[in-house]
Amino acid sequence: MNKALNFLVCSLLTSASLVAIPAIGQTQSDHSQENGSHRHSAQEEHSETQPANEEHGVEEAGHSEATEEGAGDGHEGHEGEEEAPLTLSLALLSEFGGEIAVADTGLIHQQVSLPGEIQLNKEAVAHISPRFAAKIVDVRAKIGDRVRAGQTLAVAESSETLARFNLQSLIDGVVINREITLGEHLSPSDTAFVVADMSTLWADIALYPKQVAVVEAGQAVRLSTGYGPEAVDAQIGYVAPSVDERTRTGLARVFLKNDSLAWKPGMFIQSDITIGEYPVEVAVPKSAIIDMEGQPTVFVKEGERWEPRPVKLGRSDGKQVEILTGLERGETYVANGGFVLKAQLQKNEFESGHNH
Repeated sequence: MNKALNFLVCSLLTSASLVAIPAIGQTQSDHSQENGSHRHSAQEEHSETQPANEEHGVEEAGHSEATEEGAGDGHEGHEGEEEAPLTLSLALLSEFGGEIAVADTGLIHQQVSLPGEIQLNKEAVAHISPRFAAKIVDVRAKIGDRVRAGQTLAVAESSETLARFNLQSLIDGVVINREITLGEHLSPSDTAFVVADMSTLWADIALYPKQVAVVEAGQAVRLSTGYGPEAVDAQIGYVAPSVDERTRTGLARVFLKNDSLAWKPGMFIQSDITIGEYPVEVAVPKSAIIDMEGQPTVFVKEGERWEPRPVKLGRSDGKQVEILTGLERGETYVANGGFVLKAQLQKNEFESGHNH
């Protein structure tokens, strides 16, 4: 509209400049004639200008419509863009710790998690005492020493005969307590040393009333702590036939191998006991499940690309997850490292302009 007005004003100004200025002494009739000629010329110019302005307005309208159509076409083209496919190679995926697997049947373990504590194996503890009243004249071992069966821990002198004899370890193990000092007098009822075989320990698990009836010897159990040694898989070796009258809890015990001496008496533990197993049609590792905007997702291989596929989950035992829908047996999927593909997918979306 502004362009049309400007064009009209310029036309009028141009027409006005073409009119001659009357000379001094010009007659009134000549002046009238000039005025008439001026009006006639202006009308002609106006008649010539009006179609041009109308045509210019049509062009402007056409330009506006074309701009709107162009904008619409561009938006539609943006929405029609396809995201770049995920074609990350197996070799590159492996560099990031990725693992590939084929979907198959599996076993979901029903578990119960219970607290416990590491204890000394009381069947592998030795108390060393003198055979008769004596005086300690030499001490050769201290707390923490690893000793062998038959090794001399101290030398004593009989209070009656003054004959000397050795106090020796009865087992291989570690000195966990020493109750004597040099020159001290002991009787046969006194304990000089306590030696424990730390290569085997007890993991005592507290059973609440609900679990007393379902936990049995021979069941698989996984022992773990929030610190210290790595989790280990073992078996329930013993279940007490009665419950504690004071706490009303039962007792399950694991005979724990401890060759590395990483487990220490007094440690609190978590025990995950398997009390049942359920076969399922499709099971995947928990690491295969990737969260995509709140939707559990598995990356499945489709031709040369990886497709993020929403799945419906069933039962889980903390390590394996049942897949109810979304993944079929025989399909190849990312068992570990799917976060790499998720990052690549988000990068593709950002670069395609969908991040607005």
